[in-house]
Amino acid sequence: MNDGNGLYLPGVPGPRPSRPTDDGIVLPGRPARTRRAVLGSALGLLGMAAAGCSRPSDTFDPASEVLPPDAGAATPPPAPGPPPTLANGAADFFGKGLIPQQRATFGLDRTQILPSDNPRFPRLARVALPAGPVNDDVDRQVYNDGNTYGGSQLFLAMEGRPAYEMYLRYYVRFPHDFDFNKGGKLPGFYGVIYKKENEERSDTDRNGFASRFGWRKGGEGIVYSNTARPDHPVNISGKKTWTWELDRWICVEQGVRLNFEDFSQGLLVVWINNKEAFKEHGYDPRISDKLRIGGLMFSVVYGGGDRSFAPRTDTSIDLAGFAIGAQRVGPLPDPPD
Repeated sequence: MNDGNGLYLPGVPGPRPSRPTDDGIVLPGRPARTRRAVLGSALGLLGMAAAGCSRPSDTFDPASEVLPPDAGAATPPPAPGPPPTLANGAADFFGKGLIPQQRATFGLDRTQILPSDNPRFPRLARVALPAGPVNDDVDRQVYNDGNTYGGSQLFLAMEGRPAYEMYLRYYVRFPHDFDFNKGGKLPGFYGVIYKKENEERSDTDRNGFASRFGWRKGGEGIVYSNTARPDHPVNISGKKTWTWELDRWICVEQGVRLNFEDFSQGLLVVWINNKEAFKEHGYDPRISDKLRIGGLMFSVVYGGGDRSFAPRTDTSIDLAGFAIGAQRVGPLPDPPD
């Protein structure tokens, strides 16, 4: 039906409208209409409807609308809180391949995980070494190597089977005023007795070993090896071959190959800042052919004797960039200029 304005309302009885054919010919029954005419008529209908049913409360006022949040606006920073420590962030800091253990740990809350100031690695572990405190729990004195003071200790087992040969790399930094006093210990490998037939591991001080880096008076660098051998309970390797520098990142690497079943010669190799600093053929901490390298011993402490070894002032040591491998790992690449 025609509404009197030339517009046909859909659904209302009346003459069937014309329609154009594909070749542009208008069939009888509907006048030809342009797109502009159709659009104008539709707007007219909307205007008529609005005029007949609008009320003051229906009026749209943009100023009264609550706008959605701006997707590009900066979000406020999270509330500051204490940095994570090894007590709650060890697995994330060391990453895949090293699994924190519960055995003989102490001082994990003394090691904070902080943003790094070196572009080679995003985070560092800062180990606090307060003056005086002794780690005097008998159960924590693994390998019977004397009292330790301050710092932290954590065993991290390697994923997969223990190995006869492994390589370790990390970075260490002593502060500019660090007091070496009489000596202390840094991370290195530890060993386990491994029974292949049932995948059993045993890593007590009665049958394992540890090959930790360390320092002596004046900053002399060493590898401090504990074993269960009665003829070699402690072995000091690398004496007078390098000195720990202060206030700079030092890349330290250690390679250990165990002598077993008369098949291979034991070996201990040390690299400092990508240069070979020490090599010991015949390195042999084993008490059994079943001895393997089990993982990383994160040990950062003063000690090795009586209270004269304890730090005389509060201090700290930074560590970062830990990695292990079946072959030499090597330093991290230099950052781009």
